[in-house]
Amino acid sequence: MNLPNLEHVRVAKTVNRPGDFLSVAHEPDGDRVWLGHTDFRIYTIDFAVEKPEAQEVFAEHTSYVSSLVLHGDSLISASWDRTLRWWNIRDRKPLRSVAAHQRWIRQLDLHASSNRLASVADDMTCKLWEADSGKPVRTLSGFEARIPRWDYPNKLFACAFSPDGRHLAAADELCRVVVWEADSGREAARFDATGFFKEDWDRNNHPYGGIRCLRFSPDGRTLAIAGMENSDVAIINGKGLVQAFDWQAGKKTYEQKIGSNVQLECLAYHPQAAWLVTAVGGAGNGGNISFLDPAEPKVLKDAPATMQTFGFAWGENAESFYTAGRGKALKWHFAPA
Repeated sequence: MNLPNLEHVRVAKTVNRPGDFLSVAHEPDGDRVWLGHTDFRIYTIDFAVEKPEAQEVFAEHTSYVSSLVLHGDSLISASWDRTLRWWNIRDRKPLRSVAAHQRWIRQLDLHASSNRLASVADDMTCKLWEADSGKPVRTLSGFEARIPRWDYPNKLFACAFSPDGRHLAAADELCRVVVWEADSGREAARFDATGFFKEDWDRNNHPYGGIRCLRFSPDGRTLAIAGMENSDVAIINGKGLVQAFDWQAGKKTYEQKIGSNVQLECLAYHPQAAWLVTAVGGAGNGGNISFLDPAEPKVLKDAPATMQTFGFAWGENAESFYTAGRGKALKWHFAPA
């Protein structure tokens, strides 16, 4: 396929909704997305219609809907209410609810061909599930429950499967990354992503840091991570930070800083690895979507999103994409205005 032209990236349609959309999942073979919200509800938007609107569909969660994935006709949602829920998107009925974690669930990832779902939560565990049935497979651990020096609760923000499904990675607020073999649960690698966390700074009597998102490259050899650089005044001047690692060697191979007072919340490779895409979820930089060259530190294009972005999903064949965030959901095109 021909790669889309970055010079033509633009917002095609916008849907407004008070509050924050925290997550978005794209339904294959169409222009419909599903979104989780801070009002505890799940919405759907059909961007194919002339004037799309957010339609409330599911309202059984009792806290923020933090992450969504689609698996066939099932939508799987994670919430700060500590549950995972399965929904049938055709008849729009609930299928099952699982009491999954002891604290807030931050993120899900799905490897559909191996029927595996991963979830991470602030109970500092990564759990594997059968995506079809919701049956638990195993619990993975390896992170500290509390941050040294401050005795401050740690958080487990992000998880990702490798493209072949053989490995699963997760990262915490201390910026420690653990990679496991998905089938056996054996730890395959562990390393610290320095630059995201500065343990000797306590100006406000608690730490700032944390990897908010991570993704394997399409060939599975590289693990990219993103969040905020922790400088001496990180909460004011910290830059958005993207690093990439040869994860098997624990060796950093790439670093790119973005803007000022920027927290990156989304990260995605284009399927052909032409770009690495990241989005600003906290403050600064105008809420830009940034397209990075994954081969050398370079910002190829900044596209203004006009909002803080918390969710990202590719469209069909990655020729479009969708973002969700503060007060809005957007569909983007790679086409002339």
